[in-house]
Order: sequence, then C-alpha cells, then structure tokens
Amino acid sequence: MKRLLAILTFVLLVLAGCAMPESNEALLELNENLEFGGLLLGMTDDAMREELGEPDAENPMTSGTECSYQASDISAALDDDGVIRRLSSKNGEFSLFGVKVGDELAAAGETLEEYGYTRDAASGYRYNKNEVQVILLTLDDKTVVGLTAEWLE
Repeated sequence: MKRLLAILTFVLLVLAGCAMPESNEALLELNENLEFGGLLLGMTDDAMREELGEPDAENPMTSGTECSYQASDISAALDDDGVIRRLSSKNGEFSLFGVKVGDELAAAGETLEEYGYTRDAASGYRYNKNEVQVILLTLDDKTVVGLTAEWLE
C-alpha cells in the first residue's frame, strides 16, 4: 500500500509539473523499474518520511540534505526544495532494472545498455540516459556492490 501511495504521489507531481523537467521519460522509466524500499527519484521529503519514517541521520550538503536510513542501507540526497535527487544503497534486496548487489558487473552494464543507457567513457561504471545517471559501485571490477541512481538537471 505504501508503494502505491508513493507512486501516486510521484504521478501527481508529474501531472502538476512540480519540480519535474520537461523531458522526464528516462526518470519515469527508472522509477517504474526501481525497487529501493519504496523510494523514488522526484519524491518529496514528506513522502519519503511517510514511507520510511524519520531518517537515522541528516547531513547538510552544498545544496540540500543527505538522509540516511541505516536499517535498510539507503542514502537519499534531497535538493533545497526537499525533492529526492539521488538514491544509493548496498542492500542486496534492492534493484534497478533488475540489477542487484552481487550481480556480475559486465552483465549489469549490459542490462542498462538494453534500457538505452550509455556508458560514460570517463567513468567505466557510470551510465547516462537524458537527465538520469546510474552508477554501479564495485570494489573488484567484477561484482556490483552498490547502486546509485541520480536525477540530474
């Protein structure tokens, strides 16, 4: 039920045009294929807190706040307007386009490319599609140890 409420909140934001870029197809596609504890890129601070409760830690950033939920291993970066711009986790229960922690790095990259993401030449594990960036975290250049999704402007 919470996931449905989060998706409905996000759809209402999109329909209202709140804090959403004109070209948001990649963002919508990502959110449809994102399993991150009920959080979505573009979700508001209030919706995040309704979904997961109060964060364990809140740290100011240059532009916004980084919120951490230790039990579920989620980090959410919110902009000055209180909108989630980045989600990161090393939790093996979460996925992004079906890619999970523990997956083979090369196969994970191929999955992202199948969804139209382009590998960033400067950073071998960063993939871009319009205003969305996905970063596959690795320690051994073979295995995914974490996932980051970011909505860029």
